[in-house]
Amino acid sequence: MGKIQGDVSVLGISNLLQMLSMNRVRGLLTTQQEGQKKVIHFLDEGIRLVAGARRTNPLGEILMRTGKITRDQLDELLAEQRRTGTPLGEIVAQRSILGKDVIQTALREQVAEEIYDLFTWTEATFTFSEGPDGPSAADLGPLAQVVLDTSMMSIMIEAARRVDELARIQAVIPDVRLVPERLELPAALDDPSLDRNAIEDLLPLVDGQRSVGHIVEESLFPKFTVLRTLYGLAQRGVIKIRDRGEGEVGPVTVLRRPATPASERPEARGRTILVLSDLPTYRGALALCARNEGFDVLEGQSVEDAAQHLDRTPVDAIVLDAPIETDGGLEACMKVRGIAKVPIIVLAGNTSKQAIANALQSGARYVLVKPFKEDLLIERLANVLKA
Repeated sequence: MGKIQGDVSVLGISNLLQMLSMNRVRGLLTTQQEGQKKVIHFLDEGIRLVAGARRTNPLGEILMRTGKITRDQLDELLAEQRRTGTPLGEIVAQRSILGKDVIQTALREQVAEEIYDLFTWTEATFTFSEGPDGPSAADLGPLAQVVLDTSMMSIMIEAARRVDELARIQAVIPDVRLVPERLELPAALDDPSLDRNAIEDLLPLVDGQRSVGHIVEESLFPKFTVLRTLYGLAQRGVIKIRDRGEGEVGPVTVLRRPATPASERPEARGRTILVLSDLPTYRGALALCARNEGFDVLEGQSVEDAAQHLDRTPVDAIVLDAPIETDGGLEACMKVRGIAKVPIIVLAGNTSKQAIANALQSGARYVLVKPFKEDLLIERLANVLKA
């Protein structure tokens, strides 16, 4: 493959990453947009983020927002980091505050967030240089030692879901220069579809002065979580977004889904899967994942679509994207089960053990909590088709 370069708006981030992943190449991918740069190193054992961390202390923020350390502990650790120059993760490990597995999980989360963010870049240029040699030590960022061993398809599936959500969010927050304002806070905001910790972090920052962009920078949470939470609060009347100023954020990158040859997976041959989701890009990524394994795939966005497909074509299993933490999501699961006597695999997010139990009682064979590796989805499909 050698060296290739071009424009993301022409090729598409998803096409580029999929091409590199399918060809199993090794080398460095550099993307640049408006003074920002991300460098991804493709290795045999996975991928790593050589450069591109948005924040200077991502590990500390992740550990704090997940309740692993307190604000006072973080301030103390950062003070020692500045004094000694020792990486924050090493200080945490040396003090035996947390185990190495917890630290590595937090670091992998930050790497994944950086790569997901790449899918929202629309005006970027890229250069890929193939070869076994990695970057020089001087070019390595703080996350460069973390190898993300998940497949590119797993990343693309989760990125596709976020792209669809961002399209909805931009209808309410089209520009990060907009300023959110607090309205009267309800006595209780018990909404399982929103992250309670994110709400508690963000509401004090919504002061009628800070823009959405400033809130993103000051929050402990990743950009996508901040936008999703502000959108949810605006939809529920907790905050309002002022009229935009000049300019708008451009459209998000849409994943393209070229056809790929079927694999030799025996349980897939001659089997038809119906994928149901009202998020079109996410639905397409799930369908691509199944087609890559040799399944025939039908797509729909609603229970009504499922009924129409089933009138024409028998299916062997259904993959249903549904918010099972809500009555509507459980009702959708029951309706699909009522019209299709085949195994149903439900995909859900922000899900409690009780919500999973309710979904299983409503007809689901399995519940996968997003994000998940695509290998797990294919494994579950294989299991239900063998039964």
